[in-house]
Amino acid sequence: MSFLKNLQEKAVSTAKIVGNKSQEMVEIGKLKLHITQLENEIKKMKFDMGDLVYDAYSKDTEFPAEEVAKLGGEISAKYTEIEETKAKIQEIQE
Repeated sequence: MSFLKNLQEKAVSTAKIVGNKSQEMVEIGKLKLHITQLENEIKKMKFDMGDLVYDAYSKDTEFPAEEVAKLGGEISAKYTEIEETKAKIQEIQE
């Protein structure tokens, strides 16, 4: 009887470990997806910034400094969020 009970306890323990690892992998996957979304947002913002600059150049109008600065700040914030998310991934992996 004790052999079966010991085997059952080991099986339950193993199942819990596997469950925890699976949950960690799902969380890491979500965080990596979030990073990809942030990177795509950054690309779009950089594209928009380039459009602003080129439009000003091509139309020989004043450089849109405020708009460019605003987008630059938003891009910097996205990069910071990416680094924070990478740190969360690192914490989960350790």
